[in-house]
Amino acid sequence: MLTIIWAALAARRAQATAVLLLALLASAAAAAAPSYVAAAGQALWRYELSTAQPNELRVRLAEPVEYPGMPGDPNRTLFAGKVRELTPAGFDVVLGAQSGGVAAGRAGTVTSNLTYRAGVCERVTVTGACPRATSRGQLPEVMVSTHTAARLGVVVGDQFTFGAVPVRVAGVYQPLDVKDPFWLGEEIIRPPAADSASGSIPGSAEDAIFSAESALLVDDQAILFRSTADLYATEQLLDSRSIPDLQATLAVLKRDGGRAGYGAGTSLPGLLDRVTLQRGQLADGVALGAGLLVLLCWLVLFVAVGSAADQRRPEQGLLLLRGVQRRRLWALAIGEHAVPVLVAIPLGCLAGLGAATLLAAHTLPTHVDVAVDATTIGFATIGAVGAFAAVLLAQARMMSAPVVDLLRRVPARVRGWRATIGDVVAVSIAVAAVVQLRSGGSPSGLALVAPVAGALAAAVLLARVAMIAGAAVGAALLARGRTAVGLALVQVARQPRFRPLIALLTVVVAMLAFTVATSEVASAAYRDRAVVEVGAPRVVEVDATSRSHLLTAVRAVDPEGRFAMAAVVSGSPAAAGTPLLAVDSGRLATVAAPHPSYGASLADIARDIHPPAPGTPVRLRGGQLIMALSADFDAEVFAGNRVRLAITISGRNGTRVVLLVLPRDDIKPGRRDYDLQVPECAQECRLVKIEIEAPVVSGQLKVQFEELRAADADGQGETVVLTGAQLADPQRWRLLDPVDTFLGAASGPKAALAIEIAENRRSKPAGVGVVDAPFPLPVYLTRSKGTAVGGSHPYDGVDGTPTNGSVRGLVDRLPRLGGSGLIVDLEYADRLAVASQNGNEEVWLARSAPADILDRLRAQGLVVRSDRTIAHVREGFDRQGAALALRFNVFAALAGVLIGAAGMVATASADQRARVAMLVALRRQGLPPRAVRGGYGWPVVFAVGSGALVTLVIWLLTRGGQRLFSDGRSPVPIPDFPDVGRLLLFAVPAVIVFALTAVVLGRIVAASVRRRSGR
Repeated sequence: MLTIIWAALAARRAQATAVLLLALLASAAAAAAPSYVAAAGQALWRYELSTAQPNELRVRLAEPVEYPGMPGDPNRTLFAGKVRELTPAGFDVVLGAQSGGVAAGRAGTVTSNLTYRAGVCERVTVTGACPRATSRGQLPEVMVSTHTAARLGVVVGDQFTFGAVPVRVAGVYQPLDVKDPFWLGEEIIRPPAADSASGSIPGSAEDAIFSAESALLVDDQAILFRSTADLYATEQLLDSRSIPDLQATLAVLKRDGGRAGYGAGTSLPGLLDRVTLQRGQLADGVALGAGLLVLLCWLVLFVAVGSAADQRRPEQGLLLLRGVQRRRLWALAIGEHAVPVLVAIPLGCLAGLGAATLLAAHTLPTHVDVAVDATTIGFATIGAVGAFAAVLLAQARMMSAPVVDLLRRVPARVRGWRATIGDVVAVSIAVAAVVQLRSGGSPSGLALVAPVAGALAAAVLLARVAMIAGAAVGAALLARGRTAVGLALVQVARQPRFRPLIALLTVVVAMLAFTVATSEVASAAYRDRAVVEVGAPRVVEVDATSRSHLLTAVRAVDPEGRFAMAAVVSGSPAAAGTPLLAVDSGRLATVAAPHPSYGASLADIARDIHPPAPGTPVRLRGGQLIMALSADFDAEVFAGNRVRLAITISGRNGTRVVLLVLPRDDIKPGRRDYDLQVPECAQECRLVKIEIEAPVVSGQLKVQFEELRAADADGQGETVVLTGAQLADPQRWRLLDPVDTFLGAASGPKAALAIEIAENRRSKPAGVGVVDAPFPLPVYLTRSKGTAVGGSHPYDGVDGTPTNGSVRGLVDRLPRLGGSGLIVDLEYADRLAVASQNGNEEVWLARSAPADILDRLRAQGLVVRSDRTIAHVREGFDRQGAALALRFNVFAALAGVLIGAAGMVATASADQRARVAMLVALRRQGLPPRAVRGGYGWPVVFAVGSGALVTLVIWLLTRGGQRLFSDGRSPVPIPDFPDVGRLLLFAVPAVIVFALTAVVLGRIVAASVRRRSGR
């Protein structure tokens, strides 16, 4: 039998080579998938690690009890021993101890932490030396940062006190890399305060003060410290252990740490969950692309071997007539094709490894080694064995056919349910997959393969239609004398083997177009989401002393408003309530990135949220305020219930200050002046509101404000800020709390502003605010909130105070907020604010911003906390699991084009002898030369038209369920259709490949006919 098998391989070398190559392709595609998934999974890890917050990379264990003494090395304590028992293998442990307190030097004081942390000296540059252990009677040594030393006024060798303990400065340090997870974000190296002088050295005066390994104190009760241990998850650990194993390990650590009283604070599980999700999406997407390649290889093998088997039907029938047993024929078929399949397995592993390496080098953001493991070999074996099964299945019909059918020149047609069962199964699977996909939720199960299943089902049906239509059209053309085209169509329609070829090419064209379309839509979706989520080409998060400081600083950096805009963002689209975006509206249209999904132009929004101010701000200068007022109430009835005056001003830096008269100056009945010391107004400040604080109003209370003056701190140089007539102008004031409070005015020589308060208990002061901004604020609101134009919508202002906005317009989305939120003018919002900061302060920058913009912002007293751009956020989406899977699928679709061309070659090779014989006979009977072309172009024509139709159908059915983002959400609608130009850029070359293949095959047939016919 072995001799016969070898002879069969030698006799049918072309078929054996085709089986080997196609099994090799299937095995390589199957092997490349797990190799690429493993490599891409490591790349995902590294990217997530590079962007993770410090608390996401460590587990913090802390001793519950504080001990007296200097914070020192806990390595020889019971705590350290217990930490070693609890620490899982592979974690890096950093032991430490810390104590909070106040350090005092000759130049000032600073609130900081006295800290011991193992390994700190290797991560800093030191002027002087690292602190050393000292004996009893010696001053403990410490190491302070450059900023702390400057605040305390100390240098190396000087002394200062921490708490009540004198210490000596052994060294002054600067961190080498402030982004190293060792520094725990801002826990050890603190950011500078806003509006403070900060240089190029990171940190501030509040940086940690580091102690030595051991330092004995005379009075151990002077300092109390707590030992800590930080367990860091390293890249090697995360690469070597599976995520479920790490999650189980963390669960055990949290349980045991809690039992020991040490806790286990960490956000590492969130990082693991995020990577698990992305790896799952990556594996699903890659499996889909690789599965399509393997399926196409199997289909080509099935078509090619089936066509070759049909040509050998008479030979098979004669063998059976001569008494050869069918089992021997099966053994010959199995042996003949098992040899190339077995050879394909190791070659497929190597080819798959090479393809995965090449793909990883061009698609992954970081270099990752690709290796062969048991999974790779297993998948390669599955691909090769499946190819072997396709070969045997292609021959099954011939092996089981009666001898009479085998001796026929033309195979008997399959009729009845057997002819349609495959179509019914394919359509049923496709319908179930599409229904599951469109039912909502995250794609899983059949929904993941909905595009492929839909393409297969549609291709099978359209191939059947193409065969029927080809026969009808071909016969009609022959009747009209169109011999060349008519004969080609009839030849295609009368050969059953062309039907799977048309289906194959249709699937290849459809999946290439669909995959490229999905990739293009994903690219546009990534860009759109980045534009909306960031808001401007570049956004810098800063710390400012106030909103006014932020506005002033940004306007000083960019006086003309060409490239910078101040903004405050509070809340998030996922949070309850209405997120708020407050912007310097005059710069919005210039700086913010426009996007059509907003539903309104930024210029219109900016104009409507900043109408002319209803009044001018009341500004004043001086170290003292004098309010002349008259109070009318019964002092005896009020008894001991106080009535006090409070004035809120906004300092030059924008901070709100509430000024109260001294207790001895409580408001008394009658007219008198009340003095308030306002050092914040020495240069200039703005009046915000005037209030009467009376928690218990025992009877009718009326207060008239007659004049407001400013003076120097010593009471000299008085100037009138507001006259009685100006105070009496009702257009200047807004009643803050209308409950049991009435606003009036006295005219004439004794003009004044009057506030009347009815008898009651009050939880809020009664007063008026300066009308220097429209109230309620005009806002633009997203339609998702359901409030109509002209209505009032509640929200929390920039100071967190509940308020209402007047809806001037509706939009679909807003920059930074997406589909939920509202936008207001920052300057007006700041004027109405009465409380402290709320939300994130940001500086939005246009592309034209100068390269040194961060230095300019720091020079204005702003502290830069983070910096992100649209391009950087867009790159982040490209590095997620869904995007990496899409790249693999594009590669698989392009490889599918080559497999489709191989299918054309295989089908033509199996059919060439019979076709040439037929055409030679027709040529001798007068068939014109132009009709001798083989007809291979028509399957391409059918497939291209069918592929375009199938692409459109499956796109309309499945576009809403495509997984483009790892977090599954986008504030911007996904584009409905891809860019046609980009789609044609991939589709046209694929069609050209098929067309050239058909032309070459046709020329080969024509040359053979000429050679045999002599014409």
